[in-house]
Amino acid sequence: MENEVWSEISTFLNDLRCGDVSRKSYLHFPELKEAEKIRKAKKANFETEMGKLNAEQRQQIENYLEAVQHLAFMEEERAYCQGYVDCIQLLGGLGVLNSNPDIEMLLSKMKK
Repeated sequence: MENEVWSEISTFLNDLRCGDVSRKSYLHFPELKEAEKIRKAKKANFETEMGKLNAEQRQQIENYLEAVQHLAFMEEERAYCQGYVDCIQLLGGLGVLNSNPDIEMLLSKMKK
């Protein structure tokens, strides 16, 4: 049951995060745009060098890159959820949200 709840929460937050990027409240970081330009510029060289490797070497590098991308995604997801927890705690501390034992229990589980 608990895994189903966390799965639903994760799906909801991911849908919310990946929503409308044209909304006023969406954050645009110039550094992110610059980092994407740099990545694109280096991609052609990377592909050229990968083409020089044998299949086993390529596969090892691709496996490593996949693991790095997965870790980056999970770190991003954790940071995103932490932002939600921080907002809930802030609103609760300001008295905007009523104290709710279920929310407190959820927050304590998310901290673990």
